[in-house]
Amino acid sequence: MKKFYLLIIGLLVTACSQPEKVDVDVLSEQPSESSKATLVAMNYAETFTVHQHDGYSVVLLKAPLVSWGGSAQGDDQAAKILLVPHDRQVPALTGELESAVVVRTPVKRIATNYGFLEAIVTQLRVKDRLVAVGGVKSYDDELREKARNGELAQVGYGWHMPPKIDPLLNANPDVMLMVMGSLEHTEHMRRINALGIPVVPIFFEAETDYMGPVDYVRLVGMMTGKEKEANAFVLKVSQNVEQLKSLVSTVPPKKALSSWYGGSDRWMVTVRNADNALLEDAGGINPLVEADDMRIDDFVRVGSEVLLEKARDIDCWIIRDSHSQPFEDIKFLQNFKAWREGCLFAADGSSKPEVDAFDIYATGVIRPDLILRDMVRMLHPELLNEPYTFIQPDNQTPRL
Repeated sequence: MKKFYLLIIGLLVTACSQPEKVDVDVLSEQPSESSKATLVAMNYAETFTVHQHDGYSVVLLKAPLVSWGGSAQGDDQAAKILLVPHDRQVPALTGELESAVVVRTPVKRIATNYGFLEAIVTQLRVKDRLVAVGGVKSYDDELREKARNGELAQVGYGWHMPPKIDPLLNANPDVMLMVMGSLEHTEHMRRINALGIPVVPIFFEAETDYMGPVDYVRLVGMMTGKEKEANAFVLKVSQNVEQLKSLVSTVPPKKALSSWYGGSDRWMVTVRNADNALLEDAGGINPLVEADDMRIDDFVRVGSEVLLEKARDIDCWIIRDSHSQPFEDIKFLQNFKAWREGCLFAADGSSKPEVDAFDIYATGVIRPDLILRDMVRMLHPELLNEPYTFIQPDNQTPRL
């Protein structure tokens, strides 16, 4: 009966997940012939929309830039991108299309500055089109080696710096897929555009739904001529998620916490948005949950006394990740049910610490179904016996 129920769920997800198209007036508040377009439905993304016209598509991107562990910096950032096939004429960049950045499709030379973008082009089987990456911290051995030997330009990772101009120009990409770490990076985006390299800003970290970044696979698919493959990938991931959520609905939830120790008696605790949604959809109850908000980061800094007050009775605890400082206070840990009963986990699977590479920040971003599966097994091991991928039993926190 359970298998039949899951099959029905899968069929419903398939029907609901197919890309829809709705006629709307998208580029102007007043209807006009020139602004009539077809909206390509994105089921999850909040940070961009795609509108098909006759001979080209318009991508509108808009999102806040949130400081790490903090709130939004200044006004939302926005961009207008025209995707124009090589065999079609570029429309006049006037009126509704003024200030648009033109990207000729399918792109053949791609620059990126973030591991998750490497994962997207790898998934779409266009990895050979990369000409520039962030650096040598890639989980992908081939890309890391090519960056080391100079076959791929190193332009710097988006969480540290804006792209380095000289190596980017030398790489001569058709497009720069650019994750921006702060407001200061926006001026570099304008400069790169002015130098003739079209920049598509990527705002995946602002998505409050963990499936939102997966829709960026579809956006890159549109730019690379891999739209069919991208749609199939997103559908597969969404079906996996829905099946896991259905499975979890058959059992009572458990209290759980996801955090890492930052030193100085401060814990970085997941409380909202996409990361918290994964915990809850896995059948977890977060005792420190706060309201979702695109303009605030997923985690907050709290002192140990807050955990003692609000989280003593958690059943399971994701207590470490790649950022964690060592924590060895057994007297403190003894207060927590999760520690006493041995339900401690770490988000350090699929990692290559010797090269500072962690696939949870690359493939994990577009495969939230695998993270969700890990969490389901953590909280409800009676439901699953799949191998852990990104979140696995902790082996470093001290025990008695």
